[in-house]
Amino acid sequence: MGAQREPLQKGGCPPDIISTPVLARKKKGMKMNRTYEPTWESLRTHTTPKWFQDAKFGIYTHWGVYSVPACGPNGTWYPYNMYREGTEQHEYHVKTYGPPSEFGYKDFIPMFTAEKFDAAEWAELFKKAGAQLTVE
Repeated sequence: MGAQREPLQKGGCPPDIISTPVLARKKKGMKMNRTYEPTWESLRTHTTPKWFQDAKFGIYTHWGVYSVPACGPNGTWYPYNMYREGTEQHEYHVKTYGPPSEFGYKDFIPMFTAEKFDAAEWAELFKKAGAQLTVE
């Protein structure tokens, strides 16, 4: 098994933009009691809420186990590319963790702890940035 590293260590594979989930708050007066049938006709009756139409800046975030190696131009593809010889992520994986046959994607799962994640801190940051909605 290769050496483990901190997710944002300098050098090696350039990190993806690290994004973190934020707990969404339901807007005051927002009604969510509408149900739809699994048909196009039913879905076409959906109207976009005014608050969403008026929002000019939102932040989309997502993260997962692929955030542990944090490698590549799109880290969400790490679990696929780490097994494909000739890709930057495969070369990085072998150099950092060893061959995927010995240290596979499943081995990152216990390392995905979110120990430094603070939802309130991120929510405050997004608010200060002027985000009017967040989606995870």
